[in-house]
Amino acid sequence: MDIRERQNRPWSLERLVAQRWLYSRAKRVENWRLVSVLAVVGLLLLDLAVDAELYSQLATMVVVVLWFLDQAVLVRCADGMKEEAAAIQEDFDCFVLDLPWPEHGTVERPTDDRVQELARMSGQGEAPPELIDWYGGEEIPQDEMEARLHCQRVNCRWDGRLRKEWLCFVNSIVAGSVVVGFVLAALAGVSVLEVVLWAAAGLRLSAWLMTERAAQASAIKRMEKIRGFLSPAAGKAGTWTLCDILLVQASIFEHRRAGPMVPDWFYRRRRTSHEALDRD
Repeated sequence: MDIRERQNRPWSLERLVAQRWLYSRAKRVENWRLVSVLAVVGLLLLDLAVDAELYSQLATMVVVVLWFLDQAVLVRCADGMKEEAAAIQEDFDCFVLDLPWPEHGTVERPTDDRVQELARMSGQGEAPPELIDWYGGEEIPQDEMEARLHCQRVNCRWDGRLRKEWLCFVNSIVAGSVVVGFVLAALAGVSVLEVVLWAAAGLRLSAWLMTERAAQASAIKRMEKIRGFLSPAAGKAGTWTLCDILLVQASIFEHRRAGPMVPDWFYRRRRTSHEALDRD
């Protein structure tokens, strides 16, 4: 049985369904984090317009509570689901690529019962078509070592391209927000002091945007390093060993476990064009 067959086994598809459902849930939590950020911005901006001490006190309390929920609940919840999803996807890769599970790692291997439970929770009786041939079909090389390298390159290529587009989108939002804000302020005849106060109210949103930019840039740099190592230009053609493959796989797993996520709506929007590009 080769990679083409193993990737479409019911056991494999069940893991893809489970990890996708977990990642989707984790991204929902991230969406709620963004909603809390926007709520803070709205409360602070409204505080500038409402001249009432009681409102200011209540708004301050709500801001503190939202910050606590974000750091103590939402962050931990999203990170936990993301780590479990990464472990399930690693289990899929270990089976499909015929690699041993990294027993020395700190993350436990998911059990069959847990994967089956998550697959049932997803509500999908069968794996959707986009999960079939996860690493491709006829384009997968026949040689076992080359086939493994092909699959790892697919992981890196898709991940890096998507993150670059998402980072470009975030940068556009940051730049556009600044420009629109100053233009509207100028047209409305707003004073410099009021502009500064509005900017202060938007610090929470700015902090989220800057954190997202930094995290995605770091993830892109990490993935580019892995891609460079896997590239034929690295001069390792014909000399790859199982140890090299395992080192790369460990890096990919750590990237999935610790790296920032890209929203599902953006992923779905770009998936079709990326697949068409890969086919070309």
